[in-house]
Amino acid sequence: MTCAKPGCRSILICTFCILLLFINTTLAQQTNELIISEIMADPTPAKGLPEKEYLELYNRSGKALNLNQFVLGYNNSTVSFPDFIIQPKEYVIVTNRNNVSEFQAIGRTVGLSSFSLLNTGTTLTLKTNSNRTVFSVTYTSKWYSTGKTQGFSLEMIDTEFACVETGNWVSSEAVLQGTPGKENSVKASRPDLTPPVLQRYEYLNNQQIKLVFNEKLDSLSAVSQLAYTVDKSVQIKSIVTESPANTSVTLTFQSDLQTKTSYTLTARNVADCSGNVLKEASLQVGIVSEADSGDVVLNEILFNPGSGGEDFVEIYNRSNKFISLKNWALANADNTGTVGNIKPITLTNYVLMPGQFLVLTRNASVISSQYYKTIASHILEMESLPAFANEKGTVVLLNQLRKVLDRFDYSETMHHGLIDNKAGVSLEKSDYNLPSSLPSNWHSAAASDGYATPGYANSQYKSAAESNTFMIEPEVFTPDGDGSDDVAQLKFQLTQTGFVANLYVFDANGRMLKQLAQNQILGVNDQIVWDGKSYNNELAPVGYYIILAELFNTNGEKLEFKAKVVLGAKY
Repeated sequence: MTCAKPGCRSILICTFCILLLFINTTLAQQTNELIISEIMADPTPAKGLPEKEYLELYNRSGKALNLNQFVLGYNNSTVSFPDFIIQPKEYVIVTNRNNVSEFQAIGRTVGLSSFSLLNTGTTLTLKTNSNRTVFSVTYTSKWYSTGKTQGFSLEMIDTEFACVETGNWVSSEAVLQGTPGKENSVKASRPDLTPPVLQRYEYLNNQQIKLVFNEKLDSLSAVSQLAYTVDKSVQIKSIVTESPANTSVTLTFQSDLQTKTSYTLTARNVADCSGNVLKEASLQVGIVSEADSGDVVLNEILFNPGSGGEDFVEIYNRSNKFISLKNWALANADNTGTVGNIKPITLTNYVLMPGQFLVLTRNASVISSQYYKTIASHILEMESLPAFANEKGTVVLLNQLRKVLDRFDYSETMHHGLIDNKAGVSLEKSDYNLPSSLPSNWHSAAASDGYATPGYANSQYKSAAESNTFMIEPEVFTPDGDGSDDVAQLKFQLTQTGFVANLYVFDANGRMLKQLAQNQILGVNDQIVWDGKSYNNELAPVGYYIILAELFNTNGEKLEFKAKVVLGAKY
């Protein structure tokens, strides 16, 4: 069939243009092409913006999109978008249709028939009409910057890595406390270059476990039959990711795991949503057992955090059992012993591994930022903690039946007597095999560990040393920055806790070159380093030096050590 008439040709051209527009506005539905880039969940008090909740959509693709192809999921509800074209690289405001007139002067706005956001956080999804997830984000109130919560929006920092959640969202820096319909005020390059971490597993039943990773996974690599193996001839029947979060994978085995047996699970070549690949990681897994009294104990508590800090309680699994913490709790107790202010630890089958230290706190990122040795994978966030007064109080550990497993009555007077500012200093148990009720079993954490040891062995854990020793390694050090023997390590091994150190460096003529420590609280196995520099921060001359260590405690005991170290140079 041909069309020679001008009118007919015009009709064909128009039809072609309509088809082209249809294609350009319907086929661009790849993952993370249309994203949510800003969330205003708590708009009160406002500072120039409408005092209404809103989201911001951003079209990352090079094609126009008709929003009528998408469904927004929020608070376990869904709502369809109306007919509305969002252009390539365009930002669009989303709000309740009753609020559209208030936002139109700010930017292009689409109204929804129903729409509400939770202040504390929820999962938001963008799905196609065929129920395929295009974008998801699970926001939380913990993402807000300090002092910028109510009235501030949460903005995505790097839209090029839109699938990244933790660390990629923060409070708006705009004067109006939000940037609806515009480029985000916090926009910056923050590429995700780190592979995912296999953090832990949750016990589901004797034939199923759930692996938990620290970030969103690539859904294809996460369900590969080659991605996971288990020793002792355990065969995997099926692998399923948990959508839309994609941070966990459920493994179903061909047969039941055996009781009182530890298995090694290995994950290989699992990629995150940004394409970074976890080459290999292993995890011990097993069937959970009931905890007996004394299996899990209180091990450390920070009840008086420093500025901007958070309380935490650390527990320790003394047994060889895999123990589920589901429905366990922390609580307080009054003078009569009555337990109250009960706060659940977790509602999931979180497994506490044999010999594992676990920190319980409200905000894991704060703990990690304030204590540099923190093991982040050994932190479990709770919605809230019991009240821990700065002067004195109680912490009680309860199992799922609300049986008291351990209790500690703490007081700030239990801290080392020479600590003037106790804020940010934890109390550690020196021997987790001794009762928590024994006051002499608790001591201030060592200064060398930053005054707390969240997620790992206590700095004041009871020493097996039979005598007090002091040594320097290496005996000859060369502080030239080549990464080999750049510092002298001054190592102490002490038979008891509570010692405080003063350390001095003297040259060969007996002149004091530098004081390395002044009233520094030591752990029972501790070290202080000398980088070869003097008081004026200049490198000392090549030669030998004398280290004098003076130790004392509040019981009046004194120790003194002297040792020689050589500061050398490579020629």
